Amino acid sequence: MVLVNATQKTVLTNQCRFANTFWKRLVGLLNRRSLRTGEGLLLDRCYGIHTIGMRFAIDVLFLDQDLRVLRTVEALPPFRSCAVKRAVYVLELPVGTIRRTRTEAGDQIQLRTADMESPAAAPAQA
Repeated sequence: MVLVNATQKTVLTNQCRFANTFWKRLVGLLNRRSLRTGEGLLLDRCYGIHTIGMRFAIDVLFLDQDLRVLRTVEALPPFRSCAVKRAVYVLELPVGTIRRTRTEAGDQIQLRTADMESPAAAPAQA
């Protein structure tokens, strides 16, 4: 699945996995050595994460039920935690994604399938 920052008209991830079960959320990125550019993990029904046991830092977006960015965390290192009580989703991304896409609190994120038109060609939504 593809996640796009509709506000900035940038692609956050074009290879996003959806962690929508207890086990998928529990394992998260623990079995990974890194995230490549374009990869991501969207955690459903989640307001807090930890990087205990991880081998690499990640960029993190906390999203509300409408996929609006509540908070950004750049380069969260291993063995840390953070939470936003109002968040419903957490998007984990490779370090540098937040800066590269100019993503900030208040931005609207859109979920798209890979066969939809490119975000640059898509009309802006109000």
